[in-house]
Amino acid sequence: MMAQVAAPGLTQVTDPFSTIEQAVRNATGGNDPAALRDAAVAAVRAALTGNPAQAQEARERAAQALARAQNIPIEQARSQVQLYEQQYRQRMDQVRQQATQAADVAAEAVSRGALFGSIALILGALAAWFGGRAGAGKPALTSGALRASDRR
Repeated sequence: MMAQVAAPGLTQVTDPFSTIEQAVRNATGGNDPAALRDAAVAAVRAALTGNPAQAQEARERAAQALARAQNIPIEQARSQVQLYEQQYRQRMDQVRQQATQAADVAAEAVSRGALFGSIALILGALAAWFGGRAGAGKPALTSGALRASDRR
C-alpha cells in the first residue's frame, strides 16, 4: 500500500544528469566521432558528480573535451560546463524535494494505516468483550449448590 501511495512521486524522479548528457550529445552533432562525444559526456559527468576536492581540474578537463568535441573555443566550453553544473545542481535540488515529498506521503499513509489498525483492534476487543458477556448469561445454581445452602 505504501508503495502505491508513494509511487506517483517516485516515478517523476529521473537521472539529474540525463538532460545534460542529451544536451552535450546534441551539441556535438553527428559530424564528430562518437568517441569525442562519449569523452565529452564522461568528462562533464566527472566534473559534476566527481570528488569535490578535484572539481576544478575535472571542470577544466570537461571544458577541453567539450571544446574538442564541439570545435568551439575553450572559454565557450568553460561557460557551458558552468551552465551544465548549474543545471545539474538545480535538478538535484528538485530530485531531493521530490524524494522528500514521496517519503512524506509514504509516512502519512503508514501512520494512517496504523491508526485505523489500532482502532479496528480496539473495536474488535470491545465486541469480543460484549459478546462474551452476552453469551455467558447469569450463573446457574446447580442442585449440589442448592443442597449445600439448604443445610445451613
